[in-house]
Amino acid sequence: FDVLVWYWHPADHIEERARADMVAYPLWVEQRFIRATPGNIVDYRFIRRDIQRLTRILDVREIAYDRWSATELVQDLQDQDGVTMVEFGQGYASMNAPACELERRVLGGLVALPDNPVLTWQASNVVVRMDPAGNIKPDKEKSRKRIDGIVALVMALGRATVGANERSVYQERGIRTL
Repeated sequence: FDVLVWYWHPADHIEERARADMVAYPLWVEQRFIRATPGNIVDYRFIRRDIQRLTRILDVREIAYDRWSATELVQDLQDQDGVTMVEFGQGYASMNAPACELERRVLGGLVALPDNPVLTWQASNVVVRMDPAGNIKPDKEKSRKRIDGIVALVMALGRATVGANERSVYQERGIRTL
């Protein structure tokens, strides 16, 4: 898998966020690792335009999303832009398999990660929570700093690998004709 990442943050809060998180948000904006959206809140119209542009140049088959955020953006992308939007839960049932798979692929050199300081910083912030059954997930509550890119990566891998191990009946027996 080749990983591409995009980050957005309200322009009016870049300096404040840099002080709070003690990282180089202004430099990351300047270097285009973060897209600064106009104003002091997340501008979902701005993000939507970026996603529209990306769907024209990339083979975007679907976008996984957390049901707790960006409801209007999700509806607009799906209903007006025709993007397949897939809700992705944040619990162990949804996150365990792709989190384990991401770890396996990263350690095995099977994921081409971009040279992106935001993603690298977020990876260094990840805390993994394990339930009594041994299932894992990135833990947003225990991570003191941001891990959104890693969570999004786990979600993307989870969706990209759905059915990846299933073989088609046509691969087994070929196509039958009458």
